This record gives sequence, C-alpha cells and structure tokens, in this order.
Amino acid sequence: PERTDIGDGGLLSGLPCAAPCVYGIQIGETPLDQVIPMLEQNGLSECQREDSASWIGITCGYSVVVQVDRATSVVNATGFFPSVPISLGEIIEKYGEPNFVSLQADGPTEAPTSRMSLFWDELKMTVEMPQIDSHIYTLEGTTTAEMVIFLDEAQYIDSNEISFGEYYKRWNGYGTYQP
Repeated sequence: PERTDIGDGGLLSGLPCAAPCVYGIQIGETPLDQVIPMLEQNGLSECQREDSASWIGITCGYSVVVQVDRATSVVNATGFFPSVPISLGEIIEKYGEPNFVSLQADGPTEAPTSRMSLFWDELKMTVEMPQIDSHIYTLEGTTTAEMVIFLDEAQYIDSNEISFGEYYKRWNGYGTYQP
C-alpha cells in the first residue's frame, strides 16, 4: 500500500500544527473517539485499528500512527512517516541537538545491519533513521529521517534515566557511531 502524502507532518512547517502535535492530535489530551475524525478531517483515510490489552493502535493512510492508552482512552503516542525528505540538519536547526542516540546493530559480520534513533528529551521526540548495511553508522547533516515519534512521559526514556553504554550513547555530533 502507498503512504499518504503528508509532507513534513508539521515537524518543520508547523502545519497543520506544530510538534509535538500531529494533525491536531495532542498526547495526553486527545480522546480515542476524536482520533479518526481528526485524521480524516486532515485528509488521512483508510484508518485501521489494532487492539491490545493495554493500548489501541490506529494507523491512517499508512503514514500516521496513533496509540491510545486503554486505561484512560487518551492518546499516549503519535508518529508519522514524512513523505518529503527531512534532513537531520534541518531537525537540529529547528529543535537543537538530540540528548542521546541509540544504535541497534543486528546480523552477523558478513551481513550486518544497524538502525539509529535520536532522542530529544524536551519534546519527548524520537527520530528513527533508516536502516543501513553496516555495524558502523555515520550520521551526517544530510541523513534523512524515516519516522518521527512523540511519546508521553510514561513511555519516553529520559536521558537522566538511562545508563549509557553499547546501546545508548550521548549525542556526540555528526560522525560515526558504533557498538
């Protein structure tokens, strides 16, 4: 299925609302019964719902994902796949440097892959970078974001709460990161 064209999802443009708002949906505020109508009002259709014991997931247009806490029936996470390239340099220019990064290296030496996530504590924002075929991840200002996620306090890991090591590392600027 094709993703709906959502541009930058509001991350840089602030349209239709500024981060951490996603298409009018606010973490900790928007109730479950308003999620699909708000997304459809913004041109996102083909919404699918997935229920689990603790959350309800809603995906619209294969582009925007919303998670609702089953206990409160209120949104506790949102995410989207931008349909235009958003570079790490543009994100840092707008929001400042990330607090920390995580590097997930998988696969054997002969077929290595890595995925990198960057975290901004103030916005409780995670930016997922594309998977690469190496255990050494080079971040540049031109590296483009694959997905942007906003989380509530309970779901977000703050840099004050984690131990840095092989998996989590302090932001060390552009350059090479490895386990």
